[in-house]
Amino acid sequence: MSDDDVAKRLFTAEFDDEFQVGEHETDRAYFGRDVLRGLIDGIGEFTHHPQPRWQTFRSDGPALLGSAMWINDAELIDRLGDLAAACVVVSKQGRRPTELRKLAPLAKLNERTPGMPIQAFSELTGLAPKENDRPVVIGPYSRMYDGSIPTIRTLGFRRTATPGGGMPPIIHAKMALLGHLWWHDEDDSPAGVVDVRGFTPVRLWISSANFTSSSRRSLEFGFWTENPDLLAGANRFLVKLMRSSEALDPASDSFDPDLAPVEFDDEAIWQAIGDMRYDGLAPDEWE
Repeated sequence: MSDDDVAKRLFTAEFDDEFQVGEHETDRAYFGRDVLRGLIDGIGEFTHHPQPRWQTFRSDGPALLGSAMWINDAELIDRLGDLAAACVVVSKQGRRPTELRKLAPLAKLNERTPGMPIQAFSELTGLAPKENDRPVVIGPYSRMYDGSIPTIRTLGFRRTATPGGGMPPIIHAKMALLGHLWWHDEDDSPAGVVDVRGFTPVRLWISSANFTSSSRRSLEFGFWTENPDLLAGANRFLVKLMRSSEALDPASDSFDPDLAPVEFDDEAIWQAIGDMRYDGLAPDEWE
């Protein structure tokens, strides 16, 4: 196809529009081509030129939860690397050579970024990566899992060659929830000192545009909002996706979350309690 033929197959600027929606100037809507620019610029604005109302006490830095059918836009991937934490859940990909090659930039992103700390979300408390496809067993001297979920995760089902199998359901929600990780070390308990982390959502991107470079050529829409009900709803939805997500290239073709509630070895725990002794005290004086 010649350059002239390619030019004839592109939409023109007549469809492009950008305007304010809502009470804040930063709540903007984008229509037409290159709508993904609105998301990328919004992340940069939040990270490098934040509004005073976006500030959070004891912030560990800007963070993002997101979902899309797929992500491959190089500029957006670079933007995710600027954040203190991020987790974007995309549809599970196939394993043909061309599909596996698509995973390479995302695997590198996962290697160079911290992911999202599991401790920041109460809904993820008590979860841990499975071991040999089984939940982790916690004994009397074990620690609860306090690691991170990688930046790019997958969810759902691979398309198979089974006759009549058709296209499996996919993640079609394209959204990005920007906010802050935060921490505090104050508590009402007798100890008085704890290490608490959390995530506070601040602004939400909703769009028809996938997180892909090809979406820039299509006619799409997208907008930023700080509506508190939408922030709360998006947060619930995206945390559920993160809770049920899998690795970038999981072995399973089916829906098979690799985080599971831990199991407790009750017998070993009670045995350890029974073995506890207090020096110098008779059994009836134990507290």
